[in-house]
Amino acid sequence: MKIRIVSPAGSIKSRVVEAGMATLRSWGHDVTLATNALESYGRFAGTPEERASDIVEALRDPDVDLLWATRGGYGCMQILDMIPLDLVREAKKPIVGYSDITALHALWHKAGVKSLHAPMMKHLGEEPTHRTTRTLREVIAYYEKHGQFPPRHNGLFVRDWNAEHPEAQILADEVAFVGGNLSVLSGLHGTPYDYDYEGKILFVEDISESPYKIDRMMQQLRLMGVLDKVRALVCGHFTGCDEDPLMPVKLWDNIRWIASPSDIPVIMGAPIGHEVENFPVVVG
Repeated sequence: MKIRIVSPAGSIKSRVVEAGMATLRSWGHDVTLATNALESYGRFAGTPEERASDIVEALRDPDVDLLWATRGGYGCMQILDMIPLDLVREAKKPIVGYSDITALHALWHKAGVKSLHAPMMKHLGEEPTHRTTRTLREVIAYYEKHGQFPPRHNGLFVRDWNAEHPEAQILADEVAFVGGNLSVLSGLHGTPYDYDYEGKILFVEDISESPYKIDRMMQQLRLMGVLDKVRALVCGHFTGCDEDPLMPVKLWDNIRWIASPSDIPVIMGAPIGHEVENFPVVVG
């Protein structure tokens, strides 16, 4: 498969990208680097125009089957309206990544094109044989062969922990997943790029956020009626979100309390997010 490596958000060191590309090539893929993928413009991988142009070029290029982001950080919100929705819809090329790439997953979802919330270059380079990476390789190989992601894939990671999480059985149903990084989702609310949550399974994760900020973002979802629309709430890793002694309850208990009026399954600790255990999730 022909994969184009793009940097829609933060800048990244070339050695990290090269290591990740080497893993993808070892899987038998033809991997090329976007023009501005290794650029640096402050904290960003190039200007907004440069980053957007790389994505637009990859979508238009008949020799590209799939786009893969180098890293997250911040920057995708700057370029959402520079990527034509019709082009995403017509190209039907998935994008792979997580964290700040959540904003692009939402754009792809709006265009009706599935994408993949999954590890990026650092993980691919440093953890080429990890079970998360092996699962990712299987998903990409399936896509290459069939032109679509495997049905029921989002229940795959249940195999390793469903004995302790019987409520996670709903993940094996053929229900579309939407979501990603909670902070990015919060920034999308009220914009034309927010997800359609109706009847979906919502998954969230975050990194280095205070529990009171997570409370605020979850309350926002509640007040918007999102938690009444979704079939279930899946909470992945909240990495570096240390417990706050001034909050009256623990983080996970607080999330369950916020979701309780909606009477939906709440699955905590799913292997999704900013840790080595970051299993791929098909979005849309």
